[in-house]
Amino acid sequence: MALSIQNIKKYTFYTSLRARVCRVWIPKLNGQTSSFNCLFADNMGNAIQGSAKGKDIQLFTTSIIEGDYYQISGFYTFENRYTNSVVAHEAVIDLKSDTKVARLNPLTPQVPRHYFNFIDFAHLLTKGKGSRTLTDVLGRLKAIQPLEQVLVRGQDITDKKEFIIENIRGDELRITLWGDVAKSFDDSVLHEHTNPIIVVFAGFRVTEFKGKPNLASTVASLWYFNPEIPEVLPYKHHYNQLPVEVYQLPVSMNAVRSIEQQINENRKTIKEILCMDPYEHKSERFTCKASIADYDLHRGWWYQSCPLCTKSLSDKGTIFRCIEHNEVTPVPWFKVDCIVTDGNDVATFLMVGKTAENFFGSSAHCYLYDKGFINCIPPPMIEKLNKDKIFQLRFGAFRSVVNRCDIIVTNVFDDIVTAEAPPLPDEPELHIIDVPLNNQAASSSSKVASPLDPTTPTPVPPSKTNANFSQQLQMSPEQPYMVGPFPSQAKRQLLFEDETPIQSSAIAVVADPQAGFTPLDRDTSTIAEANDPPSKRQRPFKQHRD
Repeated sequence: MALSIQNIKKYTFYTSLRARVCRVWIPKLNGQTSSFNCLFADNMGNAIQGSAKGKDIQLFTTSIIEGDYYQISGFYTFENRYTNSVVAHEAVIDLKSDTKVARLNPLTPQVPRHYFNFIDFAHLLTKGKGSRTLTDVLGRLKAIQPLEQVLVRGQDITDKKEFIIENIRGDELRITLWGDVAKSFDDSVLHEHTNPIIVVFAGFRVTEFKGKPNLASTVASLWYFNPEIPEVLPYKHHYNQLPVEVYQLPVSMNAVRSIEQQINENRKTIKEILCMDPYEHKSERFTCKASIADYDLHRGWWYQSCPLCTKSLSDKGTIFRCIEHNEVTPVPWFKVDCIVTDGNDVATFLMVGKTAENFFGSSAHCYLYDKGFINCIPPPMIEKLNKDKIFQLRFGAFRSVVNRCDIIVTNVFDDIVTAEAPPLPDEPELHIIDVPLNNQAASSSSKVASPLDPTTPTPVPPSKTNANFSQQLQMSPEQPYMVGPFPSQAKRQLLFEDETPIQSSAIAVVADPQAGFTPLDRDTSTIAEANDPPSKRQRPFKQHRD
């Protein structure tokens, strides 16, 4: 008797299984493939996932083709504990190099080409959110956004692509592809289909934003256009009676822009920032020209963070625990309260993580353990005081009912003033008569200008004022800046000119509009929930933080 997928148990050896491969996916992380995965289905309507390790990807990529029938012989199973599980089965077939895979003719009765577990839009938050099994949805493609790069949590740059689909009732659902999954989407496929385009998004995680469901991609996410399944027929019949087209979504508010655009983006004074409502401007970025006057060190300038999520750790003596990842080895992470001024008002900007590393030119780990700045603030941080910068900012989450909302620094730019170059003096006309072209070149390249040559500029001696000023600024960079009260005059003596300013960089992204797409109003665009900062209050670490 043939083995049924429903009867397969975990941690068991089986001699043979006949099934159809309904889905194949190879997860990618930072461009690197990690495993081979497929979905086996039988004619009883059951399905089970098969998985092979990275070293066997090439073997099974050539031997298993999506849509074909196979007999799998001599395989073991293990427990399905995947966080991105595409089917609710307790076991996973372990595909090894010695597992025999043989192609078969179609089984009788025939197994459907596709296997989906659709959830209605109205039930996504109740059935899909929080489920370990990924979600499949079906709808008409209404709008699409070109691939773009965005800042996530103010420090990580990742690729992003969004879609909007709608069901027959007219309910809309936003789909977001991230990272390698977003880059794998081929826009040219859309031009091979005519409207209406019915699309299935399979293997997605349900998230919630402003009370509405959204779908975010996972490593197991796939999509199918106009698949031959019974669920598509009502959509074809409904939308064939209506004039429909695919619109183009506008660029996201947090899309990465050129450096010039970021420097001049939504310029505000400190007074204007302090008068802004964080709730109304939560999704906005703005810039402010100011300088760091001092550092507020009552919480220190670093904390013990989780190496996986950078959240603050609770320390139990020698054991550090993360609320999401249990016991971990802590990593020092920047968290600097900068007291800034624009000459008229004063505010506190919070600089955290990678942004601080790029600004100060090193990591907190290097300053603490490599250079030993444990009980003092690193001299490179002192060098940044009293220098005009352009701060790119956003509002963070309210961490306390009695404190103001954090003003978080997402990038820092040098205040570069572009001045028009002075006009060059007119060059004297040279009249050379009866000299061949090759002789002209030889004579001009070997000519030595005399001190009285009108084309040679007169040497200008260096400014004595600048020389004296440089001598005054020669200091010992290793002199510590102690935490605690100190005379303001002593602090000023430590300042010296920053000879190697760190240039902030950004990636300019130009999104070409797709042919045939009509721009959609920006009001329909929302910001993904992943861009919001964590709402948990980060507890200061035990040492030096009361």
